[in-house]
Amino acid sequence: MKKYVLVGASGRCYNMFARPLVNDYKDVAKVVGIFDINRTRAEYIRNNTDPSIPVYMDFDQMMKETKPDVAIITTVDRFHHEYIIKTLEYGCDAITEKPMTIDDEKCNAILDAEKRTGKKVIVTFNYRFAPFVTRIKELIKEGAVGEILSVDFEYLLDTSHGADYFRRWHRKLENCGGLLVHKSTHHFDLVNWWIEEEPEEVYANGNLRFYGPTRENRGERCSECQYAPICEFAVKYHEDPFMKAFYFDAEKEDGYFRDRCVFADEIDIYDSMSVTVKYNKGTLLTYSLIAYSPY
Repeated sequence: MKKYVLVGASGRCYNMFARPLVNDYKDVAKVVGIFDINRTRAEYIRNNTDPSIPVYMDFDQMMKETKPDVAIITTVDRFHHEYIIKTLEYGCDAITEKPMTIDDEKCNAILDAEKRTGKKVIVTFNYRFAPFVTRIKELIKEGAVGEILSVDFEYLLDTSHGADYFRRWHRKLENCGGLLVHKSTHHFDLVNWWIEEEPEEVYANGNLRFYGPTRENRGERCSECQYAPICEFAVKYHEDPFMKAFYFDAEKEDGYFRDRCVFADEIDIYDSMSVTVKYNKGTLLTYSLIAYSPY
């Protein structure tokens, strides 16, 4: 049985890793520790999965005391590289949420650590396992559409899913590298996997035109905003039992607000993006992503 520790008490950690490991895979896996600088969120995950799991505020202490086989990294993206590298240096394999990291310097540091330690990093590109996505791969391998010469990939995030990136920590480039890194990494992985080619030339553009400081009637956060009754983007997350317990009750520890205004001045990620890619065998990719589609 493998021992796992969870690094970063996020919503993704709770729903995609902690609950399945404890409830569905307890015959082959055991969670032996949860680390986060926010004790409230870490304890919520522990209390709602397995109350015997120890919670740690110190990563190194957790690694030394629990001696895991694998660490699962689900922190804010900008910190992925730190915990991946530390995990490898402790002699453990690392499973990390996508993206692996947010820039080339951090990526190379991870690859160097992987080579130096002989341990393994796995990035969770779960989109490959969506049934229709897997079927596309099968059809291409079967030759159903012949040789792939060009790919046109358009992804539309609506004003529910799309807007939420502009409420959360993702709204800052320094935290996630922007949606081309945080979100589109799924799509680039799919295309690379489908056509089995390596990108050689990449050109991209992006801008912020819909969200950010585009309207005057705005506040800091929805739950305290005087304009909430007339704003189509206002959310009532504070009234949701899970959101209240997991985020609002944890604000006192790190000051993280889950319902920030999508029209804030500090937003600097793009909401409109386009990319062109030339692959090593000549295939061309045209890609676009917008985060404000009405459908």
